[in-house]
Amino acid sequence: MATALLSFNGKSMDAKPARLLRFRGGLIKIHADATETAGQFALIEMKGASGGEPPLHVHRNEDELFYVLEGYLKIVRGNEELTLSAGQSAFLPRNVPHTFKIVSGYARFLNYITPGGFEAYFRDMGQLVGEDATPHGPEAQISTAELIRVAGRYSITFMP
Repeated sequence: MATALLSFNGKSMDAKPARLLRFRGGLIKIHADATETAGQFALIEMKGASGGEPPLHVHRNEDELFYVLEGYLKIVRGNEELTLSAGQSAFLPRNVPHTFKIVSGYARFLNYITPGGFEAYFRDMGQLVGEDATPHGPEAQISTAELIRVAGRYSITFMP
């Protein structure tokens, strides 16, 4: 795989290959993480089918922005419900209960998280896979109790 050369503040640096993880029936590709952005943000790409979405939850430390590349997402943000298609986005501020649901057969979307750091949750819970992985593959089952336990380390609360 070729390594791209990036420029940051006039300095050149080699780009690190993104990490690809299988998580709850889909794939997550970490394009930028907190270590690469001085903690400012993380950018991840998610793709998969309906079924592995998170329950309603609250982030205490992060704001998120979802940008749909393919398919349709239903976003619940507080008391609002939004349906997003390719090219549309939604901002999910910290301390506001939210979730999303893939309402098309398949969706691919970007998740911008600020500040960075929460991407480590996916590394803790997901399985590292190769670049040739598909969204539908074998994965270890994650219990609800384990999701809640690990989420607590990242100041995430799942709602009843």
